[in-house]
Amino acid sequence: MLSHERIWSAIDLLAQRHNLTASGLAKRAGLDATSFNRSKRVSPDGRKRWPSTESVAKILAATGATLDDFLRLIEPRGTDSRIVVPLIASRNATGQIGANGLPGNGSALQEMELPGLGPESCFAIAVQDGDLTPFYRDGDVLVVSPTAVMRKGDRVVTCLGDGGILAAELKRRTARAAELCGPVPGEPDRVIPSADIAWMARVMWVRQ
Repeated sequence: MLSHERIWSAIDLLAQRHNLTASGLAKRAGLDATSFNRSKRVSPDGRKRWPSTESVAKILAATGATLDDFLRLIEPRGTDSRIVVPLIASRNATGQIGANGLPGNGSALQEMELPGLGPESCFAIAVQDGDLTPFYRDGDVLVVSPTAVMRKGDRVVTCLGDGGILAAELKRRTARAAELCGPVPGEPDRVIPSADIAWMARVMWVRQ
């Protein structure tokens, strides 16, 4: 059912998937930072305010999400809107991922249940030992997907062939290399040859 609450909830979920607040999502889309504030969702006289189609179009363009992605956030498909995914530790990311981009049998620490994220194959990473700073801290849990489409501006986790693991914002990926934005403003972008990448996965959801 299309309702005021579900549409605003979908906007909040879209922001969370891209590690943004509702205000951050508005700014990324070129809108006023207060556009999606909860105080603006209902008028002073109690009337419900709906986001405009122009605002929705802008946040979809800014995040690379499709209209179908957004509709899936409004109305999860299927009878079970929760999934169970394997959970691994960031320090053990190397060597645990199989050819299908997912942890092999017996490699997961445990399984965790979370809201459904559509048809993508996912697994979770528990951040340890400062492996994914400055974006994420020890104790954070990232749900990532190696099968999701990765677009410019997406947060991604990259595991290198030498055992290193890092989180960054994707700038560009070609058959030859991945270009990642510097994690700290002013730092140069990092270009990693594809031959040095064991696997790369898009961050779909974060529990902090």
